[in-house]
Amino acid sequence: MGEAKRKKESRAAAAVPSGSDFPEDWNAGAMPSLAPGKTCGSCTMCCKLMGIAELKKPAWTQCVHVAPGIGCNIYPDRPRSCRQFICGWLLDPGMGPELKPDKCHVIFHQQSGQNIVATCDADHPNAWREPNVLEFLRHLVVSLGPSRKVIVMEKGRVWYVTKDGIVPADSA
Repeated sequence: MGEAKRKKESRAAAAVPSGSDFPEDWNAGAMPSLAPGKTCGSCTMCCKLMGIAELKKPAWTQCVHVAPGIGCNIYPDRPRSCRQFICGWLLDPGMGPELKPDKCHVIFHQQSGQNIVATCDADHPNAWREPNVLEFLRHLVVSLGPSRKVIVMEKGRVWYVTKDGIVPADSA
């Protein structure tokens, strides 16, 4: 499907990178509004980083239905989890172009309505450590408050971002 079609339709909230513990309709509520002027355009990072159960596509592998730089070849018939996913960059007017997933190699998304997850491209495992991404992760921790978590997911590794630093999940 072409870029024009991608711009007209939006995706809505969260397919998670690996097996989801959430009920199928956990995010069936109202669809959030996209930030003015933001579109997926030619970005297909979610098609690589996110797992898609309906297609048996594991996280961190390119979807076979993607035409790089163009978009989804099955866009009108894409699975429910693809229809429901919307990355944080599309929602947050404060996230500049340098944080668009195809530029920073990290997708920010809300998981379970409670946690914010930063999923890092396995081909760029240090992308989440770049100064602009770290700054945004710290901003999230401060703005979300103590009852919500900011989680960084890299293929095979997970960290929690806290006001005091970043700690591996297995030591938290």
